Amino acid sequence: MALLDAKRLLRLAYHYPRLQNTWYLIATAALLELNLVEEIPAILHFALRQQLLEFSSDEDRVVNNEYMIKLANDSIESSRRSIKLNSIGVKVPDVLIPGTYYKLIPLNYKYTRGEDIQRKQQFIVKAMCEVILKLSALCGLPKAINGLTVLKAATPARFAQISTARPNEIKTTQDASNAKNTIDGPISSVSIDTARVKSNLLRGSSFWNTIFSNKINQRIRNQMVDAYPDLWYYTYQHIYSPLLSYTDILTAKKTSLVMIACLIPQHVEPQLKGHLTGAINNGASRGEISSTKELVSEICSWQEVPIAENVVAKL
Repeated sequence: MALLDAKRLLRLAYHYPRLQNTWYLIATAALLELNLVEEIPAILHFALRQQLLEFSSDEDRVVNNEYMIKLANDSIESSRRSIKLNSIGVKVPDVLIPGTYYKLIPLNYKYTRGEDIQRKQQFIVKAMCEVILKLSALCGLPKAINGLTVLKAATPARFAQISTARPNEIKTTQDASNAKNTIDGPISSVSIDTARVKSNLLRGSSFWNTIFSNKINQRIRNQMVDAYPDLWYYTYQHIYSPLLSYTDILTAKKTSLVMIACLIPQHVEPQLKGHLTGAINNGASRGEISSTKELVSEICSWQEVPIAENVVAKL
């Protein structure tokens, strides 16, 4: 049985006004951690439509409106239909607010030009992909693979082929006489982009020091080195530097919020506590953090998954 229905989609989008522009990212993070990746396409299709509308703080008026309920139901259905189309090699069509009730929606539209709508929807797709990619380090690679696969299957063809690859630290080469073949292609001693490596390490160090400030940064580093030196090496050089600190798509604040969202169900209180402070350091308000906790808690309650209330409650 599906976890998300029209009522729950509307609640996620309108019950947490502080998260009016990020609710779908935080919901994606929670669903990924709970291994409910099959629910992510419904989030995508509803966000592709709902984020085109001006927000309203009158929750009752919105969530009880028959056309908003229809919009949520249509989003669930279109997400399922898109996955079926993709499975048989048919291109997934655009996801828009149906013309049959376009003018009956009780909210104003943010955009009037087609190019602005496409730009916004493209950002939503890229942002949701980035959430799943970044959280592969916290939720696990298998979940991320499954999450990105199902997200791609439900993504309109217009956006599915758009590349958002980070600049590579290592580039394949066809010319060097001493090149050795890898699964990605031949590499040699000149393949390493040392400037990119340096830039990523500096950015990763800055991101780490912002999250874990006031000497905590060095203490946690030392604990990781003491536990197993390669743990720190891997965390700094392969997670924080090229992955988490990359903010061209997700800002540092949004990155912190989705990290909190996936940590809450994990019962890892020391790490959650550190990232709660880190989110504030990255610009999140206490209200945004509290709403993130409440939204994730609600999703967990639908799945009957207990969470650690005490750490977040201390904020």
